[in-house]
Amino acid sequence: MQAVNLLPAYARPASRWASIGNDLSPKKALTAGGVAAGVAAVALGGLYAHERSVVSGKRNALATTQARLTAVEAQAAPLRAAQGQVQSELNAATAIDRARIPWETVLGGLSRVLPSQVYLTSLQATTPTPAGSTAAASATGATASSPTGFSVSGVASSQVRVALVLDRLALMPWLSNITLVSSAKNTSGPTSSGNGDTFSIQATFGPAGGGK
Repeated sequence: MQAVNLLPAYARPASRWASIGNDLSPKKALTAGGVAAGVAAVALGGLYAHERSVVSGKRNALATTQARLTAVEAQAAPLRAAQGQVQSELNAATAIDRARIPWETVLGGLSRVLPSQVYLTSLQATTPTPAGSTAAASATGATASSPTGFSVSGVASSQVRVALVLDRLALMPWLSNITLVSSAKNTSGPTSSGNGDTFSIQATFGPAGGGK
């Protein structure tokens, strides 16, 4: 049987590649390995120093940016506080203006719609403070309120006139839910500001007519 060499061609004894390195002494091999290791160590050290320098530079830049941001925030804090105060006062002024009763308009409109031979003896508007305007009003020490109750009392020449008062009040845009609370017939004499059929009327009042 013929022997078969399973080694690759370059590793066979007759190949020129098999003799590479045989002429190197152990000392030369160690020296070469040391030089290679040193070169690799120097390269790694240089790479590490470079990366460390880059990281340090980025950290310094971040610290500088944060310091600038802190300074800007400190400068902006008084401006934000002043802006908040102005907005609070504006909200309070808006709430007060919306809740203000335009009495000149209310009384002028009332005098125009009331029929003849009818006289009012009292007029009252209740003004509870709504929950939404309490904080805004306290910011300036003012009271912002929104009227919700309206009542009038008076005398009329007849019950027909009392019914006419109800119809006329319904024409006023800021009144709704108009209700006759009481009405009493008086036959003591001719109608004047002091005698006649007495009546009392209640309604829901809104300056902007929103409740109608």
